[in-house]
Amino acid sequence: MSRTALCALAFSLPLLVSALPGAASAQPLQLPGAQFSQPPAGAPQPAPIAPSPSVPAPVAPTSPVAPAAPIPPNAPAAERAALPPPADITQLTLHRDARTGALDIARGPQGGLVATLTLEGQGIANPQEACAVTIADGEAGVALQPVTPLGRYARYRLAAPACPVVVTLFADAALLWTEGLCTFEAADCRVDASGMWGPQPEALPTDPARLERDLAEADEAVRAAFRTLSERSEGDALRAVLAEQAGFSAERVTTCARYAGEDRQGLCAARWTQARAAALQERLGATSAPALRPAASAPAAATPGPAPLSILPNDN
Repeated sequence: MSRTALCALAFSLPLLVSALPGAASAQPLQLPGAQFSQPPAGAPQPAPIAPSPSVPAPVAPTSPVAPAAPIPPNAPAAERAALPPPADITQLTLHRDARTGALDIARGPQGGLVATLTLEGQGIANPQEACAVTIADGEAGVALQPVTPLGRYARYRLAAPACPVVVTLFADAALLWTEGLCTFEAADCRVDASGMWGPQPEALPTDPARLERDLAEADEAVRAAFRTLSERSEGDALRAVLAEQAGFSAERVTTCARYAGEDRQGLCAARWTQARAAALQERLGATSAPALRPAASAPAAATPGPAPLSILPNDN
């Protein structure tokens, strides 16, 4: 039998649980702090919920490379100024894979951005039961803290202690990342926020033809960046670059296959590829001038190749 719990989360406020309309109401109670929970390798996984348009089972973030370290709470000030958010993002309600949960971004009383985030997942004790957790600061949203942009895309940290989220904003979507799954023990709920968040297909404000052009341009930028990285690498480093290039294509297919309306609109592929292109350009900018493969007549010591690339947020 499906069960859904709502939790209001604040930095210093108690976490409250109440049933959704139609279910028996529960008395407010204090919850202990939630925590990140990444299932250890080899550990038995919860039985998946049967796929449905409303509540899919949460899955661990899919990335062919090791994720970049999350932005620590005491990170130094960003080297570059934070970018302004897209003008229209506060007019949209975004959903994970354009299907589940809800992310609402608004202007706060001080002019900054705040967000209210609802995540759908599975029960901990009984994975066959659905649950939902809403992260908010009372009636208001949780402040979004600007961090170093990803190229030309504004990026923020939703600093909820129970489930910190890094948010990269596009004009019509957001790419969210968390360090594994978030577990809310007292709510008996495990959720995953990572992935592409966008409006439901019928609410998408962007012309699919524009998305097709965006994808073509981003694809070319990704290919050009990988070519440059290949020229700057050799041996194991070169093999790592080639493997990552293939892994990116597979990762995009896996991620966007479950995105609602993708076959008609292409939002997920376009924004996912733009994020990867921006990350590659950032990496190229931090890489020294090309020290290409040494000529056969003048062998030289192999130069270390660039670190594995990822579109996952990295504040370094």
